[in-house]
Amino acid sequence: MAMGRSGEIFADTYKIVNGQSLPETVLSSAAYPASGSYIDVSGCERFHCLVHWGTIAGGDTPVATLKEADAADGTLDTIDATYAAHTGANNDDGEWVSFTVEVDQLSTDHHFVSCVLSGISGSTYGEIFFLLPLLSLPVTQTTAVLPSASQHALVG
Repeated sequence: MAMGRSGEIFADTYKIVNGQSLPETVLSSAAYPASGSYIDVSGCERFHCLVHWGTIAGGDTPVATLKEADAADGTLDTIDATYAAHTGANNDDGEWVSFTVEVDQLSTDHHFVSCVLSGISGSTYGEIFFLLPLLSLPVTQTTAVLPSASQHALVG
């Protein structure tokens, strides 16, 4: 964090966590991130998940569902069938899907999350990432995801 930065600075406010590593990777019907790497959101009041569909294969009907677990490799459970799920269409190429979940809405002792995709045949592209506004600021970014040299702020 540079000296003299005041107000909201994106890189200081939101920790970025990849659901999947590269946007040019073909998606599959799977959890993003995978078991063993579910995201701990216990340090947040709310968290956000963004899904950016790339090219969706004809015939695919992609479904993105946020799920919760009691451990980084625990069994994934449904958070809410209405507000934590989105069914896309095979012509939703380039569209974004956003989820915001208050951590208090998760089940007791379930503070690990993942985005589970279904309805994908194997030639649909997209990217999934999570924004964690941690209660303890400034957040510490994972340098492989957002190195300090890539953080820019023009503020007074």
